[in-house]
Amino acid sequence: METLETINPFTLAPWEARVQAGVEATPQSPIVLGGLIQIATSSSARNELVGFGVAIERQPPRYRKLRLKTLSVTLGARAEQNPFSAELAAMAHALNMVVGVKDYRITLLTSNKAAALTLRNPRQQSGQEFVYQLYKLIRKLRRNGNQINVRWISTSEDNKLRGLAKEQARAATQEDTIPQKQVPRMKSTTLNIARSQAVPNNDLPANIGRHAKRVDAALPGKHTRQLYDRLSWKEASVLAQLRTGMARLNGYLYRINVADTDQCACGQARETVEHFLFRCQKWTAHRTELLQCTNTHRGNISFFLGGKSPSDDQKWTPNLEAVRASIRFAIATGRLEAT
Repeated sequence: METLETINPFTLAPWEARVQAGVEATPQSPIVLGGLIQIATSSSARNELVGFGVAIERQPPRYRKLRLKTLSVTLGARAEQNPFSAELAAMAHALNMVVGVKDYRITLLTSNKAAALTLRNPRQQSGQEFVYQLYKLIRKLRRNGNQINVRWISTSEDNKLRGLAKEQARAATQEDTIPQKQVPRMKSTTLNIARSQAVPNNDLPANIGRHAKRVDAALPGKHTRQLYDRLSWKEASVLAQLRTGMARLNGYLYRINVADTDQCACGQARETVEHFLFRCQKWTAHRTELLQCTNTHRGNISFFLGGKSPSDDQKWTPNLEAVRASIRFAIATGRLEAT
């Protein structure tokens, strides 16, 4: 954490003139004293790396032959940097390469709108160090008679120079590439990663809710609101007992030392939710509606209690009719009511 960037209350003095970065093409003056320089920058984040590419096209005065230069720089790990900081770093690096020229009109092209807007109105934000470097370089270039124009271009715009910069940016983030610059970790990226790691896992612990997880492989999920929202308190209580297994059935009551035995009154098996819903002979007459719900899912506890079974696909939704039939069956037997 000792390399974490420092974010100051402000990047520039309030009275310092801001760069007029445009999001559309800016009309240029027809008079070119020294020559033209166009600089395109691009950033890339892949293979757990962040890097940038730069393409510089220089037209010297008196219309001499164009000069083209490209380069790529691996900035750092994705856990420390981001495409926004890489774009600002690319701009600063590019301007530093031409800082000695005089009487040129320099156009800086970027496809990162956030970076362009940040130059126009710097705030108390991540990437301040690069913004400060950029303004320092721009002041020096202007003292040498250069005109500086920063322009945002859309990624859909067919710009050859930007395409070259993008190729270089991707080259900077090839697998096993080693970072070439020592720059502070971006505070925004570091904090976002820390927050994501601090968010508690929504998965149920392995030793908790075994019955519920067997009934519903999609837990926790938004579909539970679908199941409970339109139920009365009594219906919701019955469904919750059946889905969690914490029901007024001997199988559960015996586990919590409330019943003397876990056997069903029918004498055939332990009184579990499955036994109660599908097999106990005491409730055969009440089971007619359940059997009419389906021919293919009979005995499928997930289907009848609104849960997702492992064999269900991504388009699965709970069968609410089957769930209501299960609730009506349980209420009709009176078995889950407090005595």
